Amino acid sequence: MIDLDDLEELFDDLSIDGPTKQQLYQLYGIFLNDFKKNPIFINGTELKYNANPSRHPICRGKVMAFEHIITRESKYSGKRNFDRERTNKIHWIKPVILNVEDFRIKYFEEVNHDGENQLFYWYQEKSFVVIIREIQPDYLLITAYSVDKETQQSLKKGYDHYKEAKKNPTS
Repeated sequence: MIDLDDLEELFDDLSIDGPTKQQLYQLYGIFLNDFKKNPIFINGTELKYNANPSRHPICRGKVMAFEHIITRESKYSGKRNFDRERTNKIHWIKPVILNVEDFRIKYFEEVNHDGENQLFYWYQEKSFVVIIREIQPDYLLITAYSVDKETQQSLKKGYDHYKEAKKNPTS
């Protein structure tokens, strides 16, 4: 297993416009290795991902889950645009999930606006989060991304609330 201290960005030369053909091949290889060939298990259940085909220009021929990991939805257009920071940390997802017991991973659960339970694996020190949705009996990888200041406040609030609820389950 990769130690959390060893996590570095994947490419020094990844363009803000998108990966080269070779980089895309390597990125998708990491995704397939980490989630298909050597899947992650959470509470004895294999972590699933959205395997529907992507129609995004960069991700055509790949799965939707991969698209959600290397792109970010624009608040203005609603379209998904390539996100260099997310992409460069694709290989962090598995180690962050597998190191959930490490004190540096702030794990918490929160019910989203649709009433679905979501699991958060927040590597606060490196400003990175992995989000998994619980869809009984399965777990579904939703996304992973670098955390900005605004999101950091939201994650801290969710983490603090979860920890408090665990300490005082009746309140």
